[in-house]
Amino acid sequence: MANNKERIAFGIFKDGLKIRIARLAILNGAVNVQKLEETILSSVLYKQEEFTPIDTGDGEIEVPELIEMDEDSMSVPEIPEEKNSKDVNGATKDEMLPGLRDLQNFLQQFSLERGKISFSANDEQVSYFKFDPAYGTRNLQKRLLKELLTKEEIKSNLYSFDYILYPDKSGIAFVHKGKFRIFHALRDINLILSKERYFYHHIETNEVALINLVNYNYEFPEDEYVLILYIGFDYKIGIVMQNRKHVKTFPIIVPEDDDVSTRKTIFSKLLLEQDVSNIQITKNIILAGDNATDEDIEYYRSAAHEGSTISKLKLEKLSIQEGMEGSIGVNKIAEFAIPIELAWKTLDPKNKYFSSTNLLPHKVIENQKYFKIAWHGFLILDGIFYFAFAGTIKNLELKQDLLDYGKKNYKVERDLSRNRALINRLNEIKARMAELEANLAKVEKITGNKNQWHHILDVFSSSLYNNRLSWLSDVSSNDKGFTIDGYTTNRRAIIEISKLFPDNRISSVAKNDKVDETIWRFNISYTYPDPKTWREPEEAVEEETTETIKEEITKSEPEPKIITVPNEAINAEYNSIITLYFEGSIEEALQQFTDFVEAYPDYYLSYNAKYFIGECLYLLNRFGAAKQALKEVYDLNGNKSPDALIMLGNCSERENDYTAAIQYWTILIDEYPDNELSKAARYKINKLKGK
Repeated sequence: MANNKERIAFGIFKDGLKIRIARLAILNGAVNVQKLEETILSSVLYKQEEFTPIDTGDGEIEVPELIEMDEDSMSVPEIPEEKNSKDVNGATKDEMLPGLRDLQNFLQQFSLERGKISFSANDEQVSYFKFDPAYGTRNLQKRLLKELLTKEEIKSNLYSFDYILYPDKSGIAFVHKGKFRIFHALRDINLILSKERYFYHHIETNEVALINLVNYNYEFPEDEYVLILYIGFDYKIGIVMQNRKHVKTFPIIVPEDDDVSTRKTIFSKLLLEQDVSNIQITKNIILAGDNATDEDIEYYRSAAHEGSTISKLKLEKLSIQEGMEGSIGVNKIAEFAIPIELAWKTLDPKNKYFSSTNLLPHKVIENQKYFKIAWHGFLILDGIFYFAFAGTIKNLELKQDLLDYGKKNYKVERDLSRNRALINRLNEIKARMAELEANLAKVEKITGNKNQWHHILDVFSSSLYNNRLSWLSDVSSNDKGFTIDGYTTNRRAIIEISKLFPDNRISSVAKNDKVDETIWRFNISYTYPDPKTWREPEEAVEEETTETIKEEITKSEPEPKIITVPNEAINAEYNSIITLYFEGSIEEALQQFTDFVEAYPDYYLSYNAKYFIGECLYLLNRFGAAKQALKEVYDLNGNKSPDALIMLGNCSERENDYTAAIQYWTILIDEYPDNELSKAARYKINKLKGK
């Protein structure tokens, strides 16, 4: 006979100051999403505490046995409320902060006592250890603990531990150190919001939760890699899987910027991670979290190579409660992926695609099991209950009144929380406006009545754009002219900058080798340009200027004059070729890049086009021609020189000329030690030397 009783589960996920709750229910064997809600706390839940191990004496380390939870033992008897709440480690309740009060108000809209609660572990308190089949299974739990914890930490017992063992005897172990803040917050709030005790089912790590969802809802070939890209409010991470197993995890760190810049930064980090790890992680990408919108999907598809499969997380085996389809769509499912998995696993713990791991403390599991007593024990319990009830009935009535008032004030507290966030944002904008006004006042003081400064600053801006490794530290002026102090890592840039205005004079050039890269400091004086001309300065340089820096700058062939003024039509033509390249039309892109360089040889984007000609030739396996094009890019000493060096090494590697490949990558490391590509070069050199 079918069980028609509805069972409810709650999944709670804390992402920085954002709290997300998913309420799921199972009825007649079908799992349904009933409610998805979120809030942002105004502060942390508790004052931060450091993890302090407790020395329990010398001797053999005892490892607690892992508990296998039985579904039939997961109900909780009615337990009288304790007068003084203590956590599982015996510590007294922490002082309630505004963030804990915000969480209390938020939870009033849920009846948590009606179902089972699961939540995710704090990612910052979790450590991982991967092991392969050669690690063995003898005394596995004890050996894994020694890998993840010190002897003092194991003795302190202030941790929760579990592991996943795959069929081939490889696996991943993880440990959570310190207290579970969400658990202690729920424990304290439970005493205020409900007469009944909350039931806690399990604690999961974020990575395991996301892997469980993909394993249950997707099928991929065993030899292909799958990347779960989760970009949340504070938690941003990439998880690589293969054949339903965890391969590696890497953090995603992006600056606070607009959505377009964030997407570009994330995808560039994926390409770098793919190059460094030497595995194809961008073929299958599943997006989840806050940044899993249609715009994100469209951008990653346009940037990826042809044949890549990129989509937001879809849970085809999960149903939406009837009447909620309009408010719970595909985007919201992807945003609430982690709390949904926590509740789903609670309702379906025997699902073979969900790992059986659980970080819930052993003491909590034991306290929640059924207890059995003899018939005469019930008589004693009746007497205890009678006296306890008589002594606490008044206290319960007061708490009920407090609960009623709290529910009435929930909306007011929520509005106040939103207003506080709005006020903080307005204060930030106000501070930025004040900073801008101060900067404008400085500019006005410098320029005075000299309208030439607009032209002067514009010319300097264009020149520094073309010399990315050069910058100005000071500009001073007088009645006759002005003087600049600056720095550069490109010696040839000094002459180019000196040509910008008439009557130029290089007063000094100094070399500094005390830092990792050679830096040249220079001082140049000019007279004011004639406002009637507003044209670029002549190519000729006074003989005195040339003689001043001859000892520091090596003689080189004169470079062609580059057109740096942007042209919308030419830029649009260049961008169309870039789009063609990323769509995978390499032959056509090569031809159009070549035509672009021939049509606009002096335009500043022709430099980038020359580099992409080298990449296209490489992708077409024309390595000799690719090397010739890339050497020309490197010789120009522009911002693409590091890219050209690593590609020159790649070409030599494909030609089986490993000595030349190592030489190119070594030049990259020596000349550009702080460039991100130097890390990839070191990895490639070590890999070749290991063959």
